[in-house]
Amino acid sequence: MKARNLFLIIIIFSFSNQSSNAQKLKPGFDKQEYIEMLKITTYQVNREKYKHNIPYPENFKMVYRSPTMGLDNRWDLWINDDSIAVISIRGTNGNALSWLANFYSAMVPAQGELILNDSLKFNYHVADNPKATVHVGWLVATGFLANDIIPKIDSCYKKGIKNYILLGHSQGGGIDYLLTAHLYDLIKRNILPNDIRLKTYCSAAPKPGNLYFAYDYESTTAGGWAFNIVSTADWVPETPMSIQIVSDINNTNPFTDAKKLFKRQKFPINLVLKHVYNKLNRPSQKAHRQYEKYLGSKAFKFVHKTLPQFVEPLYANTTNYTRAGNFIILKADDAYYKLFPDSKENIFVHHFIEPYLYLTERLP
Repeated sequence: MKARNLFLIIIIFSFSNQSSNAQKLKPGFDKQEYIEMLKITTYQVNREKYKHNIPYPENFKMVYRSPTMGLDNRWDLWINDDSIAVISIRGTNGNALSWLANFYSAMVPAQGELILNDSLKFNYHVADNPKATVHVGWLVATGFLANDIIPKIDSCYKKGIKNYILLGHSQGGGIDYLLTAHLYDLIKRNILPNDIRLKTYCSAAPKPGNLYFAYDYESTTAGGWAFNIVSTADWVPETPMSIQIVSDINNTNPFTDAKKLFKRQKFPINLVLKHVYNKLNRPSQKAHRQYEKYLGSKAFKFVHKTLPQFVEPLYANTTNYTRAGNFIILKADDAYYKLFPDSKENIFVHHFIEPYLYLTERLP
């Protein structure tokens, strides 16, 4: 009996010791961890181009590559010996459909449903704020990818994998924002286990939504669990272009009822104020309508040729894109520009993996 009890104690101690020694994700930006992520990212682009300059990831092995889906989207699953998994989202490639995912940039509410095809509806809730809105093209991509990613997370979890790094460069980073918010919502609603730990590395990512999405995203990922790493020389994080109109501002503000305020003023001050207000407000309103027309409804017609069962959503009355999340700034200096000079012929010279790796390695 004593021998049996001793055996059980040894077994329990062994398992608890293994558990205590298991590597877990830690909050905060980790330079070496991000460098490893950049190496993984090269496998989502042209590996032949980088193989002589960027080595294979040291600690991770790719165990799954998804089929191409949605708007030419794809993801890879990498796992290391410490049971940390990386969900790597592909960014824009040279195909027109992949670029269309970027240009289809009208906004939709951050809560709702997308009918992607006759058999796939994407119910999403990527922010609590009712004024939050996000990029529709990347949300469509997120819907298709999530349908393939979530079953893989389930199977990994059954094998004991509870730590996940979400990774995306360029367009992949834009999608990564929305995927991160979606997975946190699934955890919150007990669709995914609540002991899953997520850490996000958006890399060279563009702006994913409006200010109210950014507020929610930053609150959800607070404590050092999500980063967007950007180079000061890179133009991609400056996009999509933003147009702010009066309705983008919080409900309590001095602009919504500005015309009533003008009426209270004496002549001719009231006419001057009204004239100036219209001169400032009308151009932005017109620009917003044109933005939604060409990058919403007209872009949808091209999307529909590839996704004929995709139902056009109702667009939000905003195009006020803003940066989101905790930023790590890679500052391009004179030494950098000597290696990677500005180029009119190659507009992505500052956006590729190599300049990002160069600047990251020089971080303290």
